[in-house]
Amino acid sequence: MSRLRGSVTIDDVARHVGVAKGTVSRVLNNYTDISDETRKRILKAVKDLGYQPSATARNLKRGRQDTLGIIIPVGHGNGADPFLSEFIDGIARALDELDLDLLVTTAHSREHMIESLERLIARRKVDGFIVTRTEVNDPRIAYLQERNFPFVAHGRTANPSGYAWYDIDNEAAFAEGVRHIYSLGHERIGLVGGTLELNFARQRREGYRQGLRDLGVKHDPSLETIQTVSEKGGILGAEELLSLDQPPTALLCATDALAIGAVQYCRKIGLKAGVDVTVIGYDGLPVGEYLDPPLTTFSQSAQEAGGRVARMLTDILDGKSPTSLQELSKADLIRRASDGAPAKTPAALATALRERLKDQPHSGNKGE
Repeated sequence: MSRLRGSVTIDDVARHVGVAKGTVSRVLNNYTDISDETRKRILKAVKDLGYQPSATARNLKRGRQDTLGIIIPVGHGNGADPFLSEFIDGIARALDELDLDLLVTTAHSREHMIESLERLIARRKVDGFIVTRTEVNDPRIAYLQERNFPFVAHGRTANPSGYAWYDIDNEAAFAEGVRHIYSLGHERIGLVGGTLELNFARQRREGYRQGLRDLGVKHDPSLETIQTVSEKGGILGAEELLSLDQPPTALLCATDALAIGAVQYCRKIGLKAGVDVTVIGYDGLPVGEYLDPPLTTFSQSAQEAGGRVARMLTDILDGKSPTSLQELSKADLIRRASDGAPAKTPAALATALRERLKDQPHSGNKGE
């Protein structure tokens, strides 16, 4: 990033060189009607004095703030979201290279989200927005399209046409996840899914169901649970599914946060992920490598995704058509130690769980 502007002004540079303020301004704005000798003297003075032009004045002239915005949805029991932390870090790193700034704020409801967009646009705080955690029918995207205000979505909506987006092929990844788990010998495969207003959660559930269809395995609705996208949601989801009379021997989780919670629940009741129950996540968060056991996951680099959407938005600001910027990438399965062949049949697992849980209180909480 550029250095902080000190107390040196354009008047100081002009006095130091012995020229008019306008002459300094014309050199700094690359006008060609100044002699080479005067230009060199002025540029040397700028360097020697440490003068930097006012970013505010420059941006007013250009009609740009050199700042991008992101409004993070919070509340609804989501808690901290490790994926979004990595994602924002990727945005910030990319913008740092481009000498741009990032404005981050939060909103606790859909209404508050739209109010925040309205306020930041009205006050000309940002040049464009990055929209994340896209919903099936997302009011933020509808509002920004109506205002014709620049944005890029990380993820898609039910209708992905007409705007710029970067996404991972969620359906293909979860279909692959089901096939992989089945190839290990598991026949009852559970899904710990995310809240279905989130489009990625709906896509991953569809991928799970498609994977079952591909294998000719009958879909059992009792093997699906919907939870808030958090470690707590993973704990509740694993508890719900493993409490079934015929529990799944494998859990495919919509995010790494949910998978981490599922692993925690397995440990709490005396099961080991990867031995007694297979657990697979999705996100490829760095923390997954250091879990006990290390988490098998579908990897999509949150940092790389953040950097990519940031650059896509700057391309739009430089004149590229939003509809020419639509990218679908592939997630890669990273095998570690939380998946493996089933050690017990569902019936035997249920019997073992009843023995281990008979002296433990059961919360009875179900997913939302």
